[in-house]
Amino acid sequence: MLPAVLIIIVVLLLLVFELLLQFLVIRVALPIFDGGAPLQAERFPADPSAESLTIATSSGLRLAGSLFRTLQGEPRGLILFCHEFNSDRWSALSYCEGLLAAGFHILAFDFRNHGDSDHMPGYRPNCWLTHFEVDDVLAAVDCVAGRLDLEYLPLGVFGVSRGGAAALMAAARDPRIRRVATDSVYSCDEMLLHFMTRWESLYFPEWGLKQFPRWHWRLTFLMIRAVSQLRRGCRYANIEAALTRLRDTPLFMLSGKRDTYVGPPITANLYSRSGQNAYPVWIVPDAKHNQSRPTAPDEYDCRLLEFFSGIESIDGRPQPAAADVPTSLAPIATREPAVPASSPA
Repeated sequence: MLPAVLIIIVVLLLLVFELLLQFLVIRVALPIFDGGAPLQAERFPADPSAESLTIATSSGLRLAGSLFRTLQGEPRGLILFCHEFNSDRWSALSYCEGLLAAGFHILAFDFRNHGDSDHMPGYRPNCWLTHFEVDDVLAAVDCVAGRLDLEYLPLGVFGVSRGGAAALMAAARDPRIRRVATDSVYSCDEMLLHFMTRWESLYFPEWGLKQFPRWHWRLTFLMIRAVSQLRRGCRYANIEAALTRLRDTPLFMLSGKRDTYVGPPITANLYSRSGQNAYPVWIVPDAKHNQSRPTAPDEYDCRLLEFFSGIESIDGRPQPAAADVPTSLAPIATREPAVPASSPA
């Protein structure tokens, strides 16, 4: 009888220790998680040549959109651009200028609580993708489908940083999206593991960290996410699960080799989950976060054009003849110096 009582006491003590440990870790990590990674974004001036449009979401919010029409005659397709966190739709041409010059229409929009779009009361976005941003992308796809001048065009999506994650999530839910390209994409889980490895010793003693296996830390991450979701009233997107549903949707991912926020291994790990290898991940030498095009503009444009040139419309309507691949593109004449946008603390 006594050994059984001792076993019960030991189990209870271990359970109490586990609960206290989880409480301590969550108390330390939750403010860091809610604050998000210190990502920055550049701001660009509005382009008066763009056609303004409004996108209605399922929740009743109205998103500001801009359509950049190609000047190359009949458009080859439509690329929906998803901007990075803390930026807005006017960053589109800093990434998609080559596609526009090669014959694609570009549709960009401001996510909710960004730019000129409606603000959702009580919601404070951060760098982690939620179901709200995914709904915004799907609303933009519905907007395209509701326009006679756009609905017949084959649709691709190109997203940068958090916008890339939104593009992947939307494509996993909507077959109208034929191809997806991402620049500096990341997921919540991959980023947490990455920064945990770098910073865990700053908050906890090394001897203590060695006592716990990785699965235990993953369980802690799930608890942190769950508590954060309850506090913020949202659901974080599961990018890893979405990628397994995109095996038949061509993907192209790129990342900067000198990106200290979203390192190349994060992009490579995400791409591997798709089970694809037709368009290998491009790691851009010397490029920092979201700086791949300024670092290698010609190759950046050519790789994107090569990828999206393979897009096909759902009804089989043939594409117009391909425009010449640009070998050198001049910067936008009206662009003003970029002003970094700070991330929330």
